[in-house]
Amino acid sequence: MKTITKIAVLLLAILMLVPCLAACGNSTGTDTTTDNNLQNGTPPEDTTPKDPDYIEPVDMRNPDGTDYVYNAYVRSKAVPNGSFYCEDFWVAETSEDALSFAVYSRNQTIQENFHCRIVQTDAENADMYAELKNFYSNAQKYDLAIILANHAATAATSNLLKDINSLSYVDLTHDSYDQNSIKDLSMGGKLYYLSGDMNISTMDNTASTIVNLGLYRDYAEQIVETFGDEIYSNPYDIVTEKLWTMDTMLTIAELANVDVNKADGALNPTVGDTVGYYHYMYAPTYYFYSTGARITKTDEDGYPEFSIDDEYAQEVYDYLYKNFNTTLNSWLPAQYGGTRMPYIKTGKVLFVDFILWDVRKQYYPGEYYEYGILPTPMYEEGQGRYYSNVYFASGGTAHLWAMPQMCNNEENASRLFHVMAVYSGMEDSTMDAYYQKTMYMTVASDKGSRECMDTIRTSMVYDIALLYNWGGFFNLIDSIDTATSNQYQSKLDNLDIAEEEMNLTLEKFKNPQYVPDKD
Repeated sequence: MKTITKIAVLLLAILMLVPCLAACGNSTGTDTTTDNNLQNGTPPEDTTPKDPDYIEPVDMRNPDGTDYVYNAYVRSKAVPNGSFYCEDFWVAETSEDALSFAVYSRNQTIQENFHCRIVQTDAENADMYAELKNFYSNAQKYDLAIILANHAATAATSNLLKDINSLSYVDLTHDSYDQNSIKDLSMGGKLYYLSGDMNISTMDNTASTIVNLGLYRDYAEQIVETFGDEIYSNPYDIVTEKLWTMDTMLTIAELANVDVNKADGALNPTVGDTVGYYHYMYAPTYYFYSTGARITKTDEDGYPEFSIDDEYAQEVYDYLYKNFNTTLNSWLPAQYGGTRMPYIKTGKVLFVDFILWDVRKQYYPGEYYEYGILPTPMYEEGQGRYYSNVYFASGGTAHLWAMPQMCNNEENASRLFHVMAVYSGMEDSTMDAYYQKTMYMTVASDKGSRECMDTIRTSMVYDIALLYNWGGFFNLIDSIDTATSNQYQSKLDNLDIAEEEMNLTLEKFKNPQYVPDKD
């Protein structure tokens, strides 16, 4: 046995030595594999690790040698309510503005790498669904649509948009796509619109609370005394410790309320009154979602199901109606959107609701007072986390990305859809310019605001029910402050009708049933 073992070991040693002898025979040290590749006219395989965001450039030039035209239909300044226009897709020329510079630079890189020309066609009609329908009827082709969310919802069930899940070159697992938007805006395995790093609009339409830091310091001693804890001297610490609740905000607001002229029976900062909380008339939607409640939730199979009927949602609705209905709370000053701005500019308002668009467009440029950014307050301590609602207003503010049913070249359109998303998430690109360079480092006034910005960014929530308004539940929540009575139960009594509406939408979503004729 020992002799056999020795022979086996000797044979193994010889076999191991053969490759070494062959290598030694190559006295020049030349890599023969490389030589063979070069002789065959093919370069050696590049084994250098690639950036995970690397996308192999593709020559998209037309047969005649001209660049492929990547034509996008985009919500622009031209349409009514154009203040909420898309500003992250295309600019004619660069500027010192961080976002504009990033958009221009990203597009230049894409155009060079993929031999395409990026073109933006501005929306001219406030009804983008109607305009898309007209394009379809006239065989007018676009490779991309950046469209108002509620119009995208209608277009999806009308056979005007492609199912993004079916696009060959789009990898939705990539970090550049907002996975929450994919999960919550899908139905039955179909996805017609989404958000991500290429679309700052959804974050721009995320709710926040603005605090007047100077006023807060003025009342800090009184606030600490009321709560019996020094931590309440700093609003950011309240947020960090997850003590930032609606009750907390309303309690602090009442401490700050000062009615100089009690005879008029109202709080008005333009005549010297101090207002603890100036309410936005649609803020109940912010607050409903900040509690973790939803109209619908996505089940494990990817289908929406109503959750508005559970006990928690009812408890939340009753709380919001009791505390934010302006008839029941006559002390509460409330107005719509920008109409509040003259009152806010007085510096006599402690808390106010605004979406992040308003913060960067109206607060930061004006610097009316020293402000801080906070997330929308929780419902109660111990909730565990904050939720920041992406607000899909019926009038139209946030937009989503989609691909029209009729495009010039589905392969190129699909590639560029993904390229836009991935390139937008790269360092020094559009999301970085928006979030890091604009919101985080410039608009956020201090370290506390920046930490709150991080909280808001990681807390964004969507609900497809806000797009389709099944059973009118979106309207129910959105109008809490002006409701003449608690209408929750009467709406809930018709839940079966709402479920029929949802199921009909689901069928249309899975199999769009309408091909529009020319108007």
